[in-house]
This record gives sequence, structure tokens and C-alpha cells, in this order.
Amino acid sequence: MNHRLDLLFLKQTGLVFIGVGLYNLCNLFYHFIMVRMLSPIDYGHLNTLLAIFMVISVPANTLQAAATRFVSFFLVHRQMEKMKTLLRHLLIVMAIVASFVLLSILLANPLISSSLKFDSWSLVTLLGISLFFGLIIPVPWGGLQGLQRFGSFSVNLTLNGGLKLLFGFLLVRIGWGVEGAMGAIGLAYLITTFLSLLMLSKGFPEHPRPMPQEASPAETELLPLKEVYAYFLPAGLTFFCFLILTNIDLILVKHLFTPLEAGHYSIAQMAGKIVLFLPLPVVMVMFPKFASREALGNTSLPLLKLSLGMAGFLCGGALFFCLVFPLEVIRILTGKTLPECISLVRLFSVNMTFFSLIFILLYYHLARKGRTFLHVLIALTLMQTGLILLFHKTLIQVLLMVCIVSFSLLIVNLILIYGRTDNTPVSERGRIK
Repeated sequence: MNHRLDLLFLKQTGLVFIGVGLYNLCNLFYHFIMVRMLSPIDYGHLNTLLAIFMVISVPANTLQAAATRFVSFFLVHRQMEKMKTLLRHLLIVMAIVASFVLLSILLANPLISSSLKFDSWSLVTLLGISLFFGLIIPVPWGGLQGLQRFGSFSVNLTLNGGLKLLFGFLLVRIGWGVEGAMGAIGLAYLITTFLSLLMLSKGFPEHPRPMPQEASPAETELLPLKEVYAYFLPAGLTFFCFLILTNIDLILVKHLFTPLEAGHYSIAQMAGKIVLFLPLPVVMVMFPKFASREALGNTSLPLLKLSLGMAGFLCGGALFFCLVFPLEVIRILTGKTLPECISLVRLFSVNMTFFSLIFILLYYHLARKGRTFLHVLIALTLMQTGLILLFHKTLIQVLLMVCIVSFSLLIVNLILIYGRTDNTPVSERGRIK
């Protein structure tokens, strides 16, 4: 990778880092406010709903990755009409999926509320409404990423976090409690969904360069919907497994432990999730770069090395602070002294450091259209769930099971990438048809 590309990558990463940083800061303040204004039991309810939100959002995250990858390909080859047709198609599909999910949640509301020990059905209803817009918005976000409109993308993210913070504070303050906290998420997604669609419509190049002369007729005639949908399976399995790996422990703890213990676990998880999401700007810039380089027949290994280095630096600093000053972290997050959370914060930060690096490696596999890594990912996801169900005498024991799996997954993925003898770009072995 040349020096100019390094600087461009760092500049764009810095831009997204500001946007994602503000988004995460708003989310952090949102949790600061919620953990102070809600009781530990109510905060545990909220965190459980957010975990479910993330797990059900897997199809949308898959579509965001697919949109980013294929929009990046069409942008490189200046196939603007294919790009617009694809995005319209994905929006229609996700609107249908979101409607089905909302209806299913409303019908299953009594069962879900009873299973998660909620006193009111309104929490699950608000979850369904939030999911409706949360399932649609990744399509325009993926389009903005693929177009490398990182400024518009960052503004939209920041507004999403800011609105959630503002509405959350106001609704809880007027007495709506955890229902207000959850309703704020739905309002934020409603507004930013329409804004992101507007930004996307204005983000297409006005004067695209002509198609390369060497492009094949197949590339200029048909939209590769078959290949787009074929991409959903590996991408969907990847995101589903990753979200299960990073959220199933919270859901199982909510079911297996007392509400107070689940509340302490949720509070400690806040620190771990900060470590997990610190390198998110690197991932958001890295993935369309990976896809573009693969489309042009260039290797992405130098970019991967740079991405892992940046993520390691960010996570390493946060990990050090959580290990050395866990009580201070708890006080900053909650305004309270909770000695029960000290050991939990330390283990959470270690686990999430492993997972943040794994996240980058998984995106690298997806950009290359790799498949081998999926076998290991699925096996270890099942293993983690099984280990927690078998060994859950204490909260520490649950986190140790997660630690074993996350470390193993990181090592195996590094071996799969750096141990392979063929790192030929995927585009040289089979292009989108």
C-alpha cells in the first residue's frame, strides 16, 4: 500500500471516527442517564431489549454489508443504474421483512413479555416499532458507505445517537420510565431513516466516468441479484454468529440469574461494549476499501494490517484503563460504587478486545468472499452457548466461558488469514457476473 493511500485511509477513518465517536458518546450518555434514572431492574430490562434488538437486526446488517460491497463494485466500474436499481430493490425487501417482524412481535407479545419477566406488554411493542425502522435504515447506510460518502454517513450516525439521547432523557424525565427509554430509540430511527434516504439520493456522482472498455457484456446488461442473494448466506451467518457471541450471555444471564445480578451484569457490560465499539470507525472505512481493492484485483493484506494495528491501539488503551482502574470506570459509568462489578468489568474488557479484533478479521473474510472461516465461527458460537448453559454457577464463570471462546476464535482466524499460501485477490479468481 502506498503512502498516499495510507494517508487517505487515515483521513477518512478520522472523519468516521469523529462521527462514530459522537454517536458512541451520545449512546454512552444515554446509558449514563438511563442507569441513573432507572432502577437496576428496569435498566436490566432495557439492556435485554437492546440485546434482542441487535440479534434480530442481523438480516439488516447483512443487507448493509451486501449494499456496501456491491455499491463499491458498481462505483469502481461506474455502473450507476445498477447501483440505484439494487438499492431500490433492497429497500423494498427490507420494508417487507420489517413489517413481518413487527407483526410477529406483536402477536408473540404475551409470550415474550412473560419469558423475560416484563410487567408490561408495552416494552415489547416498542421493541417491535424500533425494529421496524432499525431493519430498514442499514440499506441507505450501506449505500452511503459503498459510495464512500463518509461525511453524510457520519452526520446521520451522530444525529441518530443525539436524538436517542435527547428523547430518552425527556421521556424518562416526564415519568415514562423504561418505556420512554425504549420509545426514544424508535423515534431516533424513524427520523434518521428518512434523513439517510434523502442523503443517499443526493450522494450519487453527477457525472460518472464511462465504463471501462474491457468490461464484459454480462457486466453491463444484468443486475447480479442472484449473486447479491448468494452473498446473504455467508454474511448473514457471520453477523448472526457475531451478535450471538457478543449478546447471548446477557440474554442467558437475564434468564438464569436474579434480576439484581442481571442488572449488575448489564452495568459491567457497558464498559466492555465501549471497548468493542472503539474500532468501529476503522471497520466502516475498511470494508468498502477492501471491496473496492478486491474488485480492482489488488491485495488487501496491507490494509488489514493497518486496520488491526489501529484497532489494537484503541482497544489496548481502553483495556489497560479497565484492568487497572475498574472501580473508577464503574463510577464514571454509573455514578455509584458497585464492588460486585469490578471483576466483571475486567473480564468484559478482555473479552471485547478479542471480539473487536475478530470483527475486523470477519469483514476481511467477507470482502474476499471467503467461506472456510464460517465452519469455525458457527462451531464456536454453538460452543459458547453450550458452555454458558453448562457452567453458570457465578457471573464470573459465565464470562470465563466467553473468554475461552473469544480467544480461540481470534487465534483461528489469524491462522486462516496469515497462514494461507494463496492470498490472490478474489476478483482475479472470479468476478461478479
